[in-house]
Amino acid sequence: MEKAKVAAARAAIAFVEDGMVVGLGSGSTASVMLAEIAKQGKRISVIPASSQTYLEAVNSGLQIATLETNPQPDLYLDSFDQVDYDCNMIKGGGAALMREKVLASASRLRIFAGESRKLSRKLNKPIPLEVLPFALGYVMKTVERLGASITIRMAQTKNGPTVTDNGNYVIDASFGEITEPDVLEQRLRKIPGLLENGLFVGLADAVFIAYVDGRVEEMKRKSLNAPE
Repeated sequence: MEKAKVAAARAAIAFVEDGMVVGLGSGSTASVMLAEIAKQGKRISVIPASSQTYLEAVNSGLQIATLETNPQPDLYLDSFDQVDYDCNMIKGGGAALMREKVLASASRLRIFAGESRKLSRKLNKPIPLEVLPFALGYVMKTVERLGASITIRMAQTKNGPTVTDNGNYVIDASFGEITEPDVLEQRLRKIPGLLENGLFVGLADAVFIAYVDGRVEEMKRKSLNAPE
């Protein structure tokens, strides 16, 4: 598994060039990407999507940038919790989904990479939703009416719910198999108080899938057919 994660990270950072401003997501694979960038001595500026990524970038000696001074990063690198054969993804396991989606949307080129165990014919994992605390009850009820079962994500090292870097709550919404992720994503966007959802639809320019033997396969939208 670790071999696949490193292979995925190396495939993604092959797009990194000196002088770039790079948006970087959050999570274990993003951490490996950052470590590999630092190891190769790339001279770049990083816009981190989370406090975790920020601290790792600082500790690696990389320059920190912001969207205020760099509103269109050259490149965005990240992984995913699950991806289908049309490069639609579910993200947000680390509760950084809002900043990750902002950075991905702002960047000129978006590259995602992850392990083959996260590749699925159809998306079916729970979708993380970042919710304004004031609107929690309303959002939960409205999402349930769309057919989801809801869980408030609780913090691991403190009492109470998980709080994002933006000061919001995260709920996980399970819809079962998602046949039309683009339609569901638009429905979720219309709910007041639901600030962002973990469906990343049409945001990947390329996805790299890494296998336990170290092989890496590039996947673009509609470039691979799902198995029957």
